[in-house]
Amino acid sequence: MDKMIKRLMVGAVAFAAISLAGGAWATGNYPNGPIKMIVPFAAGGPTDALARSLADEMGNALKQQIIVENKPGAGGNVGTALAARAQPDGYTILITTNGPLVANPMLFKKITFDPKKDFAPVSLVTYLPNILAVHPSVPVKTTAELIELLKANPNKYSFASGGLGTSSHFSGELFKTMAGVQMVHVPYKGDGASMPDVVGGQVPIVFGSVFATSRYTQNNMLRPLAVTSKARVPSVPTVPSLDETGLKGYDLAAWYGILVPTGTPEPIVNKLSSTIATIIANPAFKQRIEGMGGIPQSMKPAEFRAFIDAERPKWEKLIKESGITID
Repeated sequence: MDKMIKRLMVGAVAFAAISLAGGAWATGNYPNGPIKMIVPFAAGGPTDALARSLADEMGNALKQQIIVENKPGAGGNVGTALAARAQPDGYTILITTNGPLVANPMLFKKITFDPKKDFAPVSLVTYLPNILAVHPSVPVKTTAELIELLKANPNKYSFASGGLGTSSHFSGELFKTMAGVQMVHVPYKGDGASMPDVVGGQVPIVFGSVFATSRYTQNNMLRPLAVTSKARVPSVPTVPSLDETGLKGYDLAAWYGILVPTGTPEPIVNKLSSTIATIIANPAFKQRIEGMGGIPQSMKPAEFRAFIDAERPKWEKLIKESGITID
């Protein structure tokens, strides 16, 4: 009996050693196959455009194909939930925004993932501020003039956004709170979808991503008044920030980052993070993202986790003050 137990113990130790060696080999040779990048928003939007640019560069750096898969629905919740249930092996990564990671758990009554428990942060990729713009028929040329007009006409003007709970929606809500004005919110299914009605004058005011809005402001189809980030945006340097125009402390932008399912080996997380950092430091890639209206910035995994944690109280306060909920 003792000999049998001894043989079993030796076999168990040998199996564990082989398993550990296999795991180390797999991690050390990562990646050795295609990687799926889930985008929880529709094709053609800013998240999709950023994802495809980043996927190209990551594929070149890692010498493997990065396959972008759009899984839109429920403000990003559908695709984010799919990513949360993926195998934690580094072959499924998620690129998403502060919506699913921070705001949505406070907005939606039911979500099927826990951003804190289900994901390991890899790196921030970029900030994407919004622009406050008006149709040329609106008789204002500055933010101060717009605030004066809105105070004189409460709820007589409406503003468009990319949808309930989006950063463009919250940009408008924060503006209302800080400026002390009242407007009617008109949500659309994406910033791009709102533009025809705003350009056509049906909705006179818009908070839209720089990516979606600047092409219309550059052609004088819309009049830009301010950007929503505290600093100016490189792609529209002549447009002041709302903080500059008198709403001191105003600072709201969407941000985009890469995450993987919890349990993904730390060496893989670190390899993905360092790869992204190298890509973002590349002047050509940085210029491309700035051309989309973004402000690129990478973070190490621990830094990105701390950043996400610090964002939650800010968004919680804004959601409570706005009274927004989504069924």
